[in-house]
Amino acid sequence: MKDKHPKVFISYAWKNEKTRNDVSELANRLMQHGVDVILDKWDLNEGDDKYAFMERSVTDESITNVLIICDKAYKERADRREGGVGDETTVITPEIYGKSVQSKFIPVVFERDESNDPYLPSYIKSRIYVDLSNENEYEKSYEKLLRLLWKKPAEQKPTLGQMPSWLENENVNYNEL
Repeated sequence: MKDKHPKVFISYAWKNEKTRNDVSELANRLMQHGVDVILDKWDLNEGDDKYAFMERSVTDESITNVLIICDKAYKERADRREGGVGDETTVITPEIYGKSVQSKFIPVVFERDESNDPYLPSYIKSRIYVDLSNENEYEKSYEKLLRLLWKKPAEQKPTLGQMPSWLENENVNYNEL
C-alpha cells in the first residue's frame, strides 16, 4: 500500500521579502516531493475569512504538520501577538500545549541572530527544530525535514527482540555466553 501524502500548513511572517521568496521555494519543493502544502498565497482568496483560514489550517486533522517558519519578524510578532502571526500564535499555542501529539508543530529556522542563536518565539523555544538557515547544510536539513514529514527517518529503531532463553535458567554460566 502506498504511503498517504503528508499535508502541511506553513505559518510565516510576510514582513521580509527574502523570507516570502524562501517560503515559496520551500513550498514548491515540498509539493514536488509529494507533500501537499497549504499556503496563504495559494489557498486564501478574496472574500475568505483570514482568521477562519488560520484556525482551520492549525486545527484541521487532515493537516499532518504545521511548519512554523522562524525568522526575526516571526519571533517578534509571535512574542508580541501582533498581526497575522500573532493571531496564528494565539491559535497554535493552546494546540501545542493542549494536545498529546505535539509533534504536529515543527519549528523551521530560517534566520539566526548576531550571536548565531535561532530566532524562536517564546512558546516554542524548547522545541527541537529543523535548521534551514545555513546554506552549507541546507540540503541535509531539507532531507531531514522531508523524512520527518513522510515519517521515514534515516535512523530507525531496531525491532525489539525476545528475552534470551538462558535467563530462565537458575544457574547461568556466564563464561558460556
